[in-house]
Amino acid sequence: MLGRVILSLVMFWSPVAMAAQVVDATGCAVLISDHIARVVPAGPPAAVLLEAVAPDLMLGWPGPVSNTARAILAPDAAKLPQIPRLTGRDDVAEQIAALKPDLIIDYGTVSPRYVELAQATQQRTGIPTVLLNGSLTKIPDVLRMLGGILHREDRAETLARFAEAVLALPAPNTHPRVLYARGSDGLMVAAPNTDVTEVFSRLGWQVVAPAGQGTFRSANIDAIRELDPDILIFSDPAMGEIIRHSDAWRTLRAVRAGHSLVAPSLPFGWMDEPPSINRLIGLAWLEGRDPLTLVALSNAVVYGHALTPTELAGVLAGVQPIQP
Repeated sequence: MLGRVILSLVMFWSPVAMAAQVVDATGCAVLISDHIARVVPAGPPAAVLLEAVAPDLMLGWPGPVSNTARAILAPDAAKLPQIPRLTGRDDVAEQIAALKPDLIIDYGTVSPRYVELAQATQQRTGIPTVLLNGSLTKIPDVLRMLGGILHREDRAETLARFAEAVLALPAPNTHPRVLYARGSDGLMVAAPNTDVTEVFSRLGWQVVAPAGQGTFRSANIDAIRELDPDILIFSDPAMGEIIRHSDAWRTLRAVRAGHSLVAPSLPFGWMDEPPSINRLIGLAWLEGRDPLTLVALSNAVVYGHALTPTELAGVLAGVQPIQP
């Protein structure tokens, strides 16, 4: 059972419709319609989750999705427009309400900030809003819960079992010090103990970052050299070329040892971007699993699109296997 996230099958009958009460990750009871046909994801993590379970119910992507990524998603998801993003915004409630959704789904960190945001979203829009726990380990439970809410139990069960299988894979008995960074210059470093570095924590890897506040911290090469990570992982594909040609980056031990990697990013980032169920494949990749098998299987199961050989080669372009 997912801690505080419980689907209460208490039904309230009326001559018009039936409703279900959901107690979400905020601890609040949310009354939702039993006949849900239009769902808005509040942010990118919720969109990836919803695309996997019920792309035909999703009204759009709350952020840009590249044509390359759309080409390897389920057809229902590939054609969806971009819609306003609710997470972190307080000026789009009317635009969201105009879409006439039956439900808003948020998915991510269960912190006071996001609890308040979910509650405020429901107050401003008048649309039932459910916040689901975004923890990596809770993915199977969240999938089953969302499947129950949307009456996609069979689909959700398939996804939940896939997630359980990935989460159950044994991790190598190694505990390197890893630095994970975003940005085209590789200098926006992720802090430890955050949702964007949860894949590393799951493996027992030590995340290093410069001192500071927030999920991401600005750094420079000197600061990274002082941290001396065993492994460098970057999210931006541009860093592959930069590492190969930069004398400054080659002053780092991890770069000289060949332990600097660019995380794959199709159809979504394997480490985060967004921090959603797309992290499952990243977890398996870091454990040393075969990337080709991972991509072929996960894209068909999770994203609902079986890759052609050409598409598979495109997703894997530049991807290196991890040596545990």
